[in-house]
Amino acid sequence: MIQRKNLLNITLWWSVIGVSIWIGGTVYMMSVIDPQWSHNPPESVRSFLGQTDFNKYIWNFFGPPFMVLRSLLPVVLALIFGWNSRLHRRYLSITLSITVILVIFTLVYVYPINNILFFKAGGDLSPKEIQTMVKHWIIADRSRFAVYLVGYFFLLKAFKLPYKAENAAQ
Repeated sequence: MIQRKNLLNITLWWSVIGVSIWIGGTVYMMSVIDPQWSHNPPESVRSFLGQTDFNKYIWNFFGPPFMVLRSLLPVVLALIFGWNSRLHRRYLSITLSITVILVIFTLVYVYPINNILFFKAGGDLSPKEIQTMVKHWIIADRSRFAVYLVGYFFLLKAFKLPYKAENAAQ
């Protein structure tokens, strides 16, 4: 039980630190970077995303797409190690569910927009289409952030709980 408790604590710390870094980076991105390319589309999209090295260095900021494991893996491990604690199981299940839903949403909805806006600077789209796509991206990104804060809230609730092993069947 001591080893399980220690592993739970390690994975909870890993999860909280990882998500906290993501939240801080996202706040920075929303307040400093996003306004540079989204304030006056399509001109701002074409100039910032098409004429700067943003796309070359963005992976240094958030990491490549496979880095999603840094947010999923520690929560999955924490859930495994905290499974015998009813409240840890409940809170971490909520966090994991939200994370998985948001990863799928990002891959299915946000990344296709990224492909056109970020990597093609709007491509051959009309100015109106680019404006609409920017608006959809901003709404999706802010919504994703707000929902992830709910997952973070439950992660923090799990983080502050004392470990009390119970019968998992209860």
